[in-house]
Amino acid sequence: MTPYLILSLIFVTVGLALLAAVAYLARLVRRHRRSLSALLKLAKSDLDPMQLPAVAWPALADGGIKRLDFSGRWFGQPVQGTFGTASDDSRPFSFRITANDDIRLDFHLYARTDRGEARLFSENLAGVFRLLLETAVHSKMQALSAALAEQARLTLYLQHDLRNLAQWVEWLAVDVADAQNDTALLEVAQCLRSGAPHAAARARHILDATGKTRIPPAPQPIPLAEVITEAAEHAGIPVTIAQDALVLLQRELLDRTLDNLFANVAALLRSHPDRSIAVEITRETDKVLARIQIPRLAEVAQLPPEKLFEPFASGRPGGLGLGLYQARKSLTEAGGDLLAELQQDTIVFRLSLPGAQDSGQRV
Repeated sequence: MTPYLILSLIFVTVGLALLAAVAYLARLVRRHRRSLSALLKLAKSDLDPMQLPAVAWPALADGGIKRLDFSGRWFGQPVQGTFGTASDDSRPFSFRITANDDIRLDFHLYARTDRGEARLFSENLAGVFRLLLETAVHSKMQALSAALAEQARLTLYLQHDLRNLAQWVEWLAVDVADAQNDTALLEVAQCLRSGAPHAAARARHILDATGKTRIPPAPQPIPLAEVITEAAEHAGIPVTIAQDALVLLQRELLDRTLDNLFANVAALLRSHPDRSIAVEITRETDKVLARIQIPRLAEVAQLPPEKLFEPFASGRPGGLGLGLYQARKSLTEAGGDLLAELQQDTIVFRLSLPGAQDSGQRV
C-alpha cells in the first residue's frame, strides 16, 4: 500500500469521525432545544410548585435526566417523590428550595451519563428546572404575603369600627348623664332606638372578627385527654380516648389547635352519628404523642397529602383553607408539631407535644 493511499484512508477516517461527532452534537443540541422549550413553556403556566416535578419530568427525561428525587417538608407536611429509574454512581445535580420555615425541599437529578457534552446539557436543564421551582415557590409565598397583608388591612378597618362604636357608646353615656328630666331621657331613648340596629350589627361584626388580646399565660401541666374531650364536646362531636398523659404548654394554644382540627369535620359528623373520632395517647421520653383519627367523609373533597396544611387550600365547600394551617402554627408556637397521614377511610393527625414531668397514664 502506497503512502498516498494510506494518507487518503487516514483523511477519510478522520472525516467520518468528525462527521459522526458533528451528527452526535447536532442530535444533542436538537434534544436539548426540544427539552428546554418544553420547560420554558411551563414558566407561563399557573402550576403549583408541587405539581412541577411530575409535569416537568417528561422534558427532563427527554433531555438526558435519568432520575429525579425530592424530599422535604411542604408547609410542615413531609413530602417526597421519585421519577425515573434507579441511578448509578453518577454525580447528582443537587439543590434545596426553601421559604421561611414553611418550605424546605431537597432535589437530586441524575444524568444518563457523567461525561462530555451530554452532562453539560443535562446540567443546564437541571438549572432551568431549579429556576422554575424557585419562581413558583416565590409566587406562592408572594400570594400568601399579599393575602396576609389584606387580612392586616381588614384588621385596621375593624379597629376603626371599634373606635366608632366606642365613640357612640361614649356619646350615649354622656347624653344619659346630662339628661336633667324624663323628657330629656326620652329624647336619648329615641336616639338610642334609631341607632341601636346599626350599633348591634357593628358589634356583631367586631365580636366575630376579634379575639383575645391579653398576655398569654406561661406553659403549665395539662391533662391531654381532658382537653381533647372538652374540645370535641364544644364542637358537638363524639370522641373515644384510650390513654392520658400530662403535657406542658399554653392551654389556649392547644385549644386553638384542637378547635381548628375538629371544626373541619364538626358540621358533617353531626349528620353522621355512627362515626366518631378515636384518639390514642402515648409517652415517648420527653414527648407526648397523640394520634387523632378522624373519618374521611364523602361530602368533603379529598386534598392531596402535601396540601393539607397549605394555607388557602380547602377541601370543604366555602372553606378558607386556614384551619389546619393555623392549627399547625399554634402547635409549633407551643413547642410541638403536627403532621397528617391520609388513609383509606380516615385521616390521622399526629400531635407531638412537650411532656410534663411525672406525667402518668390513665385509662
